[in-house]
Amino acid sequence: MTVTVPNVIVRYFELTAEPDVDAFVACFTDDAIVADEDRTYEGPAAIRAWRKRTTGEYDYKAIPETVEEEAGGNVAVTALVSGTFPGSPVRLRYRFTLRDGLIGALDIRP
Repeated sequence: MTVTVPNVIVRYFELTAEPDVDAFVACFTDDAIVADEDRTYEGPAAIRAWRKRTTGEYDYKAIPETVEEEAGGNVAVTALVSGTFPGSPVRLRYRFTLRDGLIGALDIRP
């Protein structure tokens, strides 16, 4: 079965290697929640700060390898993430919950 990857998820991964924080934050709803490394970031200001912190510390790129459609309209992507961070490269699982064509929630786990 072929899964069509929503445009906002394609854009999200394109932006992982780009410094454009505004374009990155525009991928999310106004009430979006991101869970990464056992921390939660709620809303545009927190997501902006999370993005600035991660791009300020390291250069990295996430390349999707597999995409699965889950129950409830969620999309799970396994990606190879490589860059200048300790332990690179690593495979992470990104679980996207979409609303109105944007990311309403994102959970990132090993």
